[in-house]
Amino acid sequence: MPQDQLFKELLQAFFREFLELFYPNIAARLDFERVTFLDKEAFTDIPEGSRREADLVAQVHTLEGEPELLLFHFEVQTQRRREMPYRMFEYYALLRLRHRLPVLPIVVYLAPGSGGLVRESYTESLFDTEILTFRYNVVGLPDLAAANYLDLDNPLGPTLSALMRSDEGSRVIRRLASMQKRALLSTDDARRSLLLNIIERYLPLTAEEEAEMQERMAQPEFQEVRNVITSYEERGIQQGIQQGIQQGIQQGIEQGVLRGKRQSVLLVVQSRFGEVPATVSSQIEGITDTAELDSLLQRALTTNNVQDLFETA
Repeated sequence: MPQDQLFKELLQAFFREFLELFYPNIAARLDFERVTFLDKEAFTDIPEGSRREADLVAQVHTLEGEPELLLFHFEVQTQRRREMPYRMFEYYALLRLRHRLPVLPIVVYLAPGSGGLVRESYTESLFDTEILTFRYNVVGLPDLAAANYLDLDNPLGPTLSALMRSDEGSRVIRRLASMQKRALLSTDDARRSLLLNIIERYLPLTAEEEAEMQERMAQPEFQEVRNVITSYEERGIQQGIQQGIQQGIQQGIEQGVLRGKRQSVLLVVQSRFGEVPATVSSQIEGITDTAELDSLLQRALTTNNVQDLFETA
């Protein structure tokens, strides 16, 4: 799974925790019991004519005052791009016009260079006169200090510290420190699995570091971490088995459909022309496209010569 896609899943699962971690004043004014994630906010009316999709858009009610309803627009970026300010303005304008609701835009950078928790802007001027200034929020994770987030009660604190700037050189110690935090350990299995996946993805270990980590985890103080990791790995194995079963079932269905369609073609050819030539039978058995078999079946019903079956199909 791409890094940005994994992070989008994290934002959706931990929407409240993310806002409480980085924008507590805003989070305090929202009703998190009434959050709706808008499915695939796609735009084809971009001026350049290309199709784009907003990464994540959440519709949220406020607890007091007006407006009662607003949108949060998140973009997750694995690198910084020069065109990002205009792109954010473009998304803002389209969302604002489409939904007629206030929009709060936030970019999450997974690459360094933004400066941390800052605001960026897009400006348009004409004849030396400023016409428009659009500002949006930025969370630049690699530019934030991991030490400020590692010990927070919010489970995203220790988790996202794996993506932040740290004075601790050892990735093994950083990973263990993140995993050992009570905030992370106390979440439910499904959410904890997502958090551990983030730590693994963004703080990868070499084979040598992995061996060091296993050695450290054998110590008594890491018993709870060992239990969590074991549960996480077993969950992953089980999910892999289940996905394999589902994939196998789907493949079996597809193969069954293909066999049925091939058999239908062979039966029609046999009923119209008698014994099916070996070359024709071999060609039919070699077809793996259902649409092609459907077309061949129609041809078998109308052709006057079995030898013409493939020449004009």
